[in-house]
Amino acid sequence: MNYIDMIGKKFSDNHIKVYQYHLRDRLKEVFDFEDVYEEWSAMRDEYGLSIYCPRLDIAVGPFATHERLGHIYDGMLRNPVIESFLRKLVEYNKVNLERYQDGFVLPSEYEEILFTNYNARCFISIEIEHMVSRKHLIGGAVNASALGRFGIIMPWSDEKLKAFVKLIRYFRYLNYADKNTFNTSNLLIVTKEQMDNAIVEILNQKNQNEFQ
Repeated sequence: MNYIDMIGKKFSDNHIKVYQYHLRDRLKEVFDFEDVYEEWSAMRDEYGLSIYCPRLDIAVGPFATHERLGHIYDGMLRNPVIESFLRKLVEYNKVNLERYQDGFVLPSEYEEILFTNYNARCFISIEIEHMVSRKHLIGGAVNASALGRFGIIMPWSDEKLKAFVKLIRYFRYLNYADKNTFNTSNLLIVTKEQMDNAIVEILNQKNQNEFQ
């Protein structure tokens, strides 16, 4: 990486960091609680096992670090505001998958996702990806899917959006060909603009309900 690229990467990283904090705070408004963190260490209470400890860019709790919380997440999914928000993200995922492929991968429906990762470690896991390699994209996708009841990957550019669509297609092909693979049915591809739009719509909806 040359000097110009290094400067550009540093600027982009700072820009993403600012957005990370912004997204964290906006999600606190959506969910009406403080249990939303950036750079959350998913296995911080498991260090005694000497295992890999991924850090999620954004994680929405509550966090199942000492017990299973599937029943708590079930209750959250019955909240009309939360359901509406997630359904919007599911629809955006459909748009993104259908934009860059020929129909080989059928986007997951909301009802299909609900119980895909019942023993999740957090309610929503989000990975924001920009200037990383395709191998790192795989790691981000697996972490988001494995750790969240709903996993979300946010490509920072159109190039990364295309790469994520191809990655999902790869996982689905492995399953289609009876190869060993990873189930990414609960993983949504959502751009920054789509996430921001969904949040604005939900907060406007909440405000309207309060004044009715």
